Amino acid sequence: MTGIIAAVAVAIAVLLLAPLARFVPKPALAALLLLTAARLIDPKRLAYTIRASRQDAGVLAATVVTALAFGLDMAILVGAALSILLFVPRAAKLKAAELVVGSDGAVRERLPGDPVSHDFVLYDLEGELFFGAAPDLDRCFAELRRRIEAENLRFVVLRLRRVRNPDVVCLERLERFLRTCEKIGITVLLSGVGPDLLDAQGRVRCAEWFPPDRIFTQTGDRQPPTLAAIHSVYDRLGEKPVYAPANTFPVSTGSAGKLSYRV
Repeated sequence: MTGIIAAVAVAIAVLLLAPLARFVPKPALAALLLLTAARLIDPKRLAYTIRASRQDAGVLAATVVTALAFGLDMAILVGAALSILLFVPRAAKLKAAELVVGSDGAVRERLPGDPVSHDFVLYDLEGELFFGAAPDLDRCFAELRRRIEAENLRFVVLRLRRVRNPDVVCLERLERFLRTCEKIGITVLLSGVGPDLLDAQGRVRCAEWFPPDRIFTQTGDRQPPTLAAIHSVYDRLGEKPVYAPANTFPVSTGSAGKLSYRV
C-alpha cells in the first residue's frame, strides 16, 4: 500500500507540478536521497549479522556487492536465493541415534557402559523427512540391517517422534525397510508416530500390510509411546524388561525439597 500511495503521489506531482520542479534546489534533492539511503542501513543489525554466523555474513556480503553492482532488486533476489541454497543442506540433515531406557523411566542416548540388548535395538530419528534427507535415511537403515544380521536381532523399535513433513521419497524408503524386515522375520515397531506421518501412511494404505498394533502414537497410549513399544517387545519375548542404569545428575531442589518436573 505504501508503494501504491507513493506512486500515485509522484504521478500527481509530475503531471501537475512539473513546471515547478525546476525550482527545487538539486542539493536539497541530493540531501533527501542521502537521508533516505542512510535510513535503509542499520549498522547494529549489520554487526549482529556478521557476528551471528559465517554463512549469514557471506550472504550479507554477496547481497551488498550485488546491490552496488546491479541494483537493489537483483540484490534481494540473490540474497533470498543464497539463503535457500544454504538452508536446504542443513534441513536435509537427519540425525539417527541409538537410545536406551534408564531405570528411572527416562529415554536417552545409549552410553558406552550401558548394557546391550541382544533381542532388540531402539533408534531415534530426528529431522525433516523430505527428499533431501533420503541419503541419511538410507545410511540409517543400512546400519540397522547390518546390526540385525551381525547381532541376530529379532525386534527393531524406531522412535519417530521428532520427524516432520514426510514426502513420497522418504515414505518409500521407510516402506521398503519395513517390507524387507517383514520378509526376513524381523518385527519393527514404530513409536511416537505423529499425525502428519500417520496421515501419510494412511494415504498410501500402509495398514493393508503393516499391523496397526505395531504403531504407537504420541497421544493414543496411557504411557509414553516409546515405553509402550518396548513393553510390547518384551511381551512378545515373554521376558521381563531390562533397563539401563539411571542417568542422574546432581540437581538443586531448592526450598521445596523435591522436583516437580523432569525434562
